[in-house]
Amino acid sequence: MLKDSDKVSVIKRIEFIRIELEDLKEYKNLTFQEYNSNRIARRNVERIIENVANALIDISKILIANENVDMPDSYREIILKLGEIKIIELDLARSISEIARLRNVLAHQYLDIKWSYIKNFLEEKVDDVYTFLNIIDSYIR
Repeated sequence: MLKDSDKVSVIKRIEFIRIELEDLKEYKNLTFQEYNSNRIARRNVERIIENVANALIDISKILIANENVDMPDSYREIILKLGEIKIIELDLARSISEIARLRNVLAHQYLDIKWSYIKNFLEEKVDDVYTFLNIIDSYIR
């Protein structure tokens, strides 16, 4: 059972992610040409996705810490652990864990490599993030 302070922390992060995803809607139809040439759009999209990834990881850490299981070493494994301990479905955990990988790609890769991950996030992962948030919101209440 989550402590009240942990519930509040998770709820704040869920709300934060929802706001970030709302802001991201402005870029839903972003093309590679725009991403490549518009530094402000590129910076905004990358920062929003990084913020979402960090908040997802934080939520996962809080939930795992309350389950008395070992904390995995990598961010990707932390999210996968939620599937292993049956807080979320394993398929969803796999999908969300790819966002942790995207977080690292944003920091270290070239624009064309980043773009393929960002396009995938905009087209597919956003729905998975909403599913994750809804499940976690129900789980903690």
